[in-house]
Amino acid sequence: MADRAVRMTKPARPGRRTVRRLVEAEAYRRVLAGNLPATLSEFVEQLSAWLRSDYPTASVLPASELEEAIRDTWHRRHDIIGSDL
Repeated sequence: MADRAVRMTKPARPGRRTVRRLVEAEAYRRVLAGNLPATLSEFVEQLSAWLRSDYPTASVLPASELEEAIRDTWHRRHDIIGSDL
């Protein structure tokens, strides 16, 4: 899995390495699955733990940047899955 993590963190374009898109995709997947905590901050903590365990060699994404990356998905979660969570 380490090779996968390294590949995922290499940018498509030159510049700072990021895992933002990886985290955004996982957040969206969890929203679709209905796998959500009660608050955005708990969601950030869960995604941060997921990133550390599944992609240990990936670059670090600070909690503030992680929250910024998933905030839109979090606020649209009711529209995405069509329920009143």
